[in-house]
Formats: sequence, C-alpha cells, structure tokens
Amino acid sequence: MAATSVGSLMVITCMSILLLAPAASKLPKSDIDLLEFPLNLEYLEAEFYLYGSMGMGLNQIQPNLTGGGPPPVGVRRANLSPLVRDIIAQFGYQEVGHVRAIKSTVAGFARPLMNLSAASFANVMNNAFGRPLHPPFDPYANDINYLIASYVIPYVGLTGYVGSAPLLQTPTAKKLVAGLLGIESGQDAVLRTLLYQQAKERVIPYGVTVG
Repeated sequence: MAATSVGSLMVITCMSILLLAPAASKLPKSDIDLLEFPLNLEYLEAEFYLYGSMGMGLNQIQPNLTGGGPPPVGVRRANLSPLVRDIIAQFGYQEVGHVRAIKSTVAGFARPLMNLSAASFANVMNNAFGRPLHPPFDPYANDINYLIASYVIPYVGLTGYVGSAPLLQTPTAKKLVAGLLGIESGQDAVLRTLLYQQAKERVIPYGVTVG
C-alpha cells in the first residue's frame, strides 16, 4: 500500500505542476471573475477530500493556500475502506493543486467559511428525495454514503467549467480551465465507476439501491 500511495502522489504532483499556469501579466476582468468563482468549489473539494480520507485539511497540508481563512465546520474523517480512502486522498491532493493553480493565475481570495457537517449534506439529500430521511443521511458513515456525497461535487465543477470555457478570452485562462476540467472529469468517472460497481447495493437504512 505504501508503494502505491507514494507512486500515486508522484503522479499527482506532476499533474499539479502541469496545471500551474504562469501568472498572467494582465487578464481581462471577465476572465478573472470566471477563474475566481470556481475557487469556492475547489476549496470545498480540497477540504472534503483531505479530511474525509486523512482527517486533516489545508491547514496541515498546504496552509499558505488558505489565505488565513477559517477552517471548515463539521468536517471529519470518514469511515472508509482502504481502497476508497486511498482514492479520496489522491483526489484531495489533486484539489490542492487546483487551488494552487488558480491562485497562481489570479489573486483569488482567502478560504471562505464552509459548513461540511453531516447535517449540511443531510439537507441536500432531503431536498433530493423531497422528504426528510430518517435517520439523517451521514456522508461520513461508510464508503457508499461518502461516494454518493462526493459525486455531487465534481459534477458541479465540471459542468461549471464547461459553461465558462466558451466565455474565456485569453489563452492563459483557457489553458488553466482545460486542465482543471480534465481532472474534474476524471474524478467524476472514477466516482461513477465505484458507484456503478455497487449499483444493486442498498443504501442502509433507506431501502433504496445505489443505482
């Protein structure tokens, strides 16, 4: 496992380096706005994946990227199997690279206060089902719950990048978004595959299947 993790981190580090766009001497305000807006989501992804897999976040992994912003509320280490934990940890390191890449291109902003508590995700699931779930959905309880909660996040990111790409004006911004979109799409594909493998499993205790 150790060798696999080290190899994975080397790959992720290389991907992060490739994503680092040179700081643009001048970007139009429209490009700056389109690059800064998704920074909210990249902060969220980084914290959710890092804490979920390792029980620690940007404050421990890359504190200089937080800009002094407050740590997330309610986030915690999830009860994951070794395989899923390793995959989510890799996602977390990728998201560190995304935050770094964006903040290397535009000024960005400090990490905002984020509520990543189980109750926050439970509200999302209640809205999806159109009724309160009993007991409340807990994304940190097991592999299936965490994967379901995780699937929502990169999908929002990749659709956002697809929508913003045609509006970008400069090669610097287009190159950065293309790289971010590629990795978000890869994460989405991994999560889809893991969930598809368990499509007939029931999400306990709600009596519905993953698929």
